[in-house]
Amino acid sequence: MKLYGRLLSFVKPYTGQVVAAALCTFLVTGCTLLIAPIVGLVFKAIEQKDLLTLNFAALGIIGLFLVKGLFAYGQEYLSYFVAHRVIVDLRNRLYEHLQDLSLDFYTKWNTGELVSRVMNDIAILQTTLFTGFVTIIPHSLLLIGLLVYIFWINWKLSLLTLIALPLIVQVIRYFAREIREISEGIQQKAADITSHLEETISQVKVVKSFSMEKKEIEKFKGETATSFDISMRAVQILATQNPVIALLQTVAVVAIVWFGGMEIVKGNLTLPQLISFATALGIMTDPGNTLSKAYSIIQQGMASVTRIFEVADIQPLIKDEKDAVVLPRIAGKVEYQNVSFAYEQEAVLEQINLAVKPGEVIALVGRTGSGKSTLMSLLLRFYDPTAGRVLVDGHDIKKVKLESLRRQIAVVPQEITLFRGTVKDNIAYGRPEARDEEIVAAAKLANAHAFINDMPEKYESEVGERGARLSGGERQRIAIARAVLRDPRILILDEATSSLDAETEALIRDALERLMTGRTTFIIAHRLYTVEKADRIIVIDDGRIAEAGSHNELLASGGIYKYLYEIQFKNKT
Repeated sequence: MKLYGRLLSFVKPYTGQVVAAALCTFLVTGCTLLIAPIVGLVFKAIEQKDLLTLNFAALGIIGLFLVKGLFAYGQEYLSYFVAHRVIVDLRNRLYEHLQDLSLDFYTKWNTGELVSRVMNDIAILQTTLFTGFVTIIPHSLLLIGLLVYIFWINWKLSLLTLIALPLIVQVIRYFAREIREISEGIQQKAADITSHLEETISQVKVVKSFSMEKKEIEKFKGETATSFDISMRAVQILATQNPVIALLQTVAVVAIVWFGGMEIVKGNLTLPQLISFATALGIMTDPGNTLSKAYSIIQQGMASVTRIFEVADIQPLIKDEKDAVVLPRIAGKVEYQNVSFAYEQEAVLEQINLAVKPGEVIALVGRTGSGKSTLMSLLLRFYDPTAGRVLVDGHDIKKVKLESLRRQIAVVPQEITLFRGTVKDNIAYGRPEARDEEIVAAAKLANAHAFINDMPEKYESEVGERGARLSGGERQRIAIARAVLRDPRILILDEATSSLDAETEALIRDALERLMTGRTTFIIAHRLYTVEKADRIIVIDDGRIAEAGSHNELLASGGIYKYLYEIQFKNKT
């Protein structure tokens, strides 16, 4: 019931439309209920040879269907409106929630799984809501009204009708339970297929370079074959459900006709009454069958609701504290005070103490997995330290609003991924309100203006999915321009000149030097010759600061830095 309650909270903003739809539903139900007695009146008029009543009754049936059609339109339109709005609101809310979740969540959840829940599961729920508004409510009302009517005609005959009802209800519940379990399997398998599709398409170069196309096709076919088998099991249940329920209903109808005939012979019932009764039962067949199918659809939808709210209920580990303040414009002083960090009980950083002055250039070097990137993730507050604290201009970053902190930090990563859209859109990603002249100025400073002007549509040129239409060097210069436009006080460069030819690297290094001017800069470096000019080089080893100093000081000390530098120098020569 909690799931139903949570869904209703999304319906509440549209109470007016729901009330109007309910009014239309009541009127449609009323018109439908009048059909049976008017049909009885027709046969009574025929029996009594009353032409006037027969004419009025015939016109009444036509008029009834006309009025019913008008209200049915209103009912269906308003119901679909509410259902569509609920789906849009729920999808928006879930996407907003995903944006709020911390990075640790994304390390545990597969992208395809999340896409499946936002798209596939909510699409299934959409069908469920349509079924609820357009099918279950009006058909339930109609069924109740018809039951009242047949009891009014003949209670004995009505009781006989209801003998089969508990059996039919139990059969429906059995099928619905089976459908719900299978639906969860179908939806999970759909998520698996989406994940496989997303991974192989995004990594298509890797697949092709290792000639794994056939293997991936086999995997994909295996996933779709399993999905087919599960789906066919659901089809078997649905295909079995309908004839079983139809058989039970047929037996009930035959028994009713037989008993009704007996009541006419005994004088307890007239033929027009029996015809009216049978007409009501005929009308009841449609809502009965529809509700049995709808119940199964509802169970499928509730399986999706479970999966949707499973994600919606996850709380972000990193969020603004209640008394968080806005971080004012900073100078760029950064301090790590006795900082330790562990991820899932595994120590990553231990007792880090580091003070960085505004405008200082700090290089972080060390073996792969030593904790360099984690140190920067703590500064961006992607994670919180398990011990100690990080300060920016004397402010504990746990006490300031996340947005005000991150707006003053820019990152130029090693692997640049641009967003689908234009060059202009991507440069202005951190400042969408930026003026055209500011965007051009940023591109010039990043040495990107020349190649942008050579593109067909210049700044309005599409970059393609993930920037596929640009070279690696062009993507990196767009990323630098994006950082320039943001005008950060703290800059993080994650080996931003790797894997480039000498000419392009020179352009990017020149752009980066301009960007670094006057800003506190952290350079995560793997190629040590790129950090020789840093004010200080911090060597991280096994989660601790092992050495600190200038390039020449560290070479002279003969420690880890010298060892790593000499290995790279030998490999380079």
